[in-house]
Amino acid sequence: MAPPQFSMYSPNLPDGEEGDAAAEPVPGLGPQSDPGFAASLRSGTFLGQWRRTVLVLAVAPVLILAITPLIVQDGRGRLGDAPPWIYLPLLLAAVAAALIGPRVPAPLPPGLAPARAARTALLAFRQAVLVRFALGEGVILLGIPLAMVGHSELVFVAGFALGYPVLLWLTLPTAGAVERMRRRLEAGGAESHLWAALLSPVPRQPGG
Repeated sequence: MAPPQFSMYSPNLPDGEEGDAAAEPVPGLGPQSDPGFAASLRSGTFLGQWRRTVLVLAVAPVLILAITPLIVQDGRGRLGDAPPWIYLPLLLAAVAAALIGPRVPAPLPPGLAPARAARTALLAFRQAVLVRFALGEGVILLGIPLAMVGHSELVFVAGFALGYPVLLWLTLPTAGAVERMRRRLEAGGAESHLWAALLSPVPRQPGG
């Protein structure tokens, strides 16, 4: 299965996000340079910024789960009367997300200058996290229409139980997850300098 084709690698970050990420990357940075998940949340680095972002995004499916009883009208009792086959699309979607997600991002082209490689890797990392989140969340959201069809809250709960672990596994930027993404970016022989880009400080906005 070929990885999905996304136009990820524009060499330019949006306005205001180049800053230190566009500077010459610091050599030798790697997972051993990660200050830790909790400590990075208080830092001003791109890594801390994206960890905070993912944690905020991860709350949304939980809120949807909480209001499911207001959306879905059950049939007979809490289990409703959903036919067994209605769970199959959820299982297939979870398997597809788990298979496709790790194949994003595509490897960087070799031969990039270090500063450009770091900038491109940072952009690819950001876009890959969002694509992976969409894949995981898609499994969960698929449970809503299926639950309505089956008149059973349990269908959505099953979608949440299948999709939420996949979502966290694909998107939560732990040191191991970042390292796996770095290896993915460098699979074509390029040096991504991903850690240097992620551990660089987020530039302050004018007037901020």
